[in-house]
Amino acid sequence: MALPVMSPAPANTYIETTAPNVREDLADIIYQIDKDETPMVSMLDSVGSEQVMTEWLLQELYPAANVPQPEGFTAAMSPAKKPLRLNNICQILARTVSVSDTLRVVQQVGEEEYARQLLLRGQELKRDLELAITSESVKTIADPRALAGFQTWCSVGSVGAGAGALPTGDGTNGHTPGTLRDLTISLLEDCLQANFNNGEVPTAAIMSASIKRYWSVLGAAVPSPTNPIVQQNMLQATSPSPVTLNGAVDVYRSNFGEIQLIPDRFIPAHVIELVNRNFVELAPLPQRDMVEQEYGKTGDNTQGGIVWEGTLRVTAPKAQSCIWDLNQ
Repeated sequence: MALPVMSPAPANTYIETTAPNVREDLADIIYQIDKDETPMVSMLDSVGSEQVMTEWLLQELYPAANVPQPEGFTAAMSPAKKPLRLNNICQILARTVSVSDTLRVVQQVGEEEYARQLLLRGQELKRDLELAITSESVKTIADPRALAGFQTWCSVGSVGAGAGALPTGDGTNGHTPGTLRDLTISLLEDCLQANFNNGEVPTAAIMSASIKRYWSVLGAAVPSPTNPIVQQNMLQATSPSPVTLNGAVDVYRSNFGEIQLIPDRFIPAHVIELVNRNFVELAPLPQRDMVEQEYGKTGDNTQGGIVWEGTLRVTAPKAQSCIWDLNQ
């Protein structure tokens, strides 16, 4: 039978919620769940740049040709194969903080509040940079300047049917969206084959969490709990040892080499970025790489911020590719 609900406390009972002399119980830890992992930023070398517009040269070869030549031929000069001159624009990213001088001196949980807020701004700025370089933003020299994101350098890739079209591959435009479709192994292998024919193959695939999860069912007629393309390692063990089911994909061994599959919280949806990290680099300006700044006093407070100014340098665009317009 159900237990009865007790009556409230008698009148004038002194209870905790009305007692002014109860000490507060505030934990000495400030918990944080938001993550600051930035796979693309972390994998790239930082090489530095010297100007707002940073340039680089890319040398390509003429296509291979089988042309028989006559005996004793008179030489005909081939035109010089000039290097391509590419460029990207340095973009400014900043996060700021203002803390009253009173708050800086009173007793508080955690570190001194201005220093703690600066640390948070640095973590946020790193996430901003990840979002910027994985984006499809195009470069602009007009203030506020913007860098060309990774996707705009990919003239190799796959787009949806219909109006879908690839970018030019020089940072000046993004892809034209086509019809969304499911990710397939063929889409990936087609991109890798094109990269291989160009000379270099990507080594990492950056993708959203939903696309990463889809890999565990990739290859089935329709997504389902089955896992036909990933070997499900069911380790047989004698009781009472547990049974482990491995249904994750971290590396895909393609016909053109191994591809590391990396989930990214900040990459745009519906796209996989296939990155050859040997030919992509970050190029911050001198003394502008996540630098701490303290601004002039405007009153009884302390103001400051964290600044990054630089760009993304894709030194070999044809070694990179993207798969756009995915349902996942």
